Amino acid sequence: MNASITLYTSSFSQNALRPELALLEKGLPFRKVEVDLLQGEHQRPPLSDLTPRRQVPTLVYGTGAEDIVVYESIATLYFLEDMHPEPALMPPLADPRRRALAHMRIAEFQAKLDPKNIFGSVAFRRQGREQLGSRVDDLVAELSRWDAYLEGQSWLAGDRFTLADIAVFPLLMHFEALGFDFAARTPALGAYVARCKARPSVQASGWLDSFAAFVSQRAPEPVLAD
Repeated sequence: MNASITLYTSSFSQNALRPELALLEKGLPFRKVEVDLLQGEHQRPPLSDLTPRRQVPTLVYGTGAEDIVVYESIATLYFLEDMHPEPALMPPLADPRRRALAHMRIAEFQAKLDPKNIFGSVAFRRQGREQLGSRVDDLVAELSRWDAYLEGQSWLAGDRFTLADIAVFPLLMHFEALGFDFAARTPALGAYVARCKARPSVQASGWLDSFAAFVSQRAPEPVLAD
């Protein structure tokens, strides 16, 4: 289907990176609109007219007859996979084990890993180790589980890069920014992070550089440093 695609994004949002990676992996042309979250641009039109959540990412998919607006980063991934199944970013129905594994890892990310994200508490609310309490230990324990998932395989659902990797990788950059040494503490996860960073889609997005600049400016306390 020929469509006009607009992605409302933010240069430091790990959530907004997800649909951009999917678009780049699929080779789909799109227009990228930067939203300055720190200046409150998400609270004003046009974004405030598009989504009741007033958030990035927001994907506007123009079909000619009407625009389809999709927000929530995981929803944008599934939508793009449905609308543009090739090149595939999910294992095929003919491989139900790996397809189920990809779905499980995405569900685990949403239910278990993402809720443990402490980046906002540190970078914006300036909380330190004492204020975070058990949240640091809980997160480190969860990362150890994901390290085990990657032992003996390159990607979260096996030998192919999938939506599961697009879901998880951006969040890991938050933890690296807080001082977590993946290579030293979770070797399989560390090698995985390196593979993700080397993906052409990640490089083409320019997000790693823009996020690094944001982290340098905010200078969050390295609460995850060992």
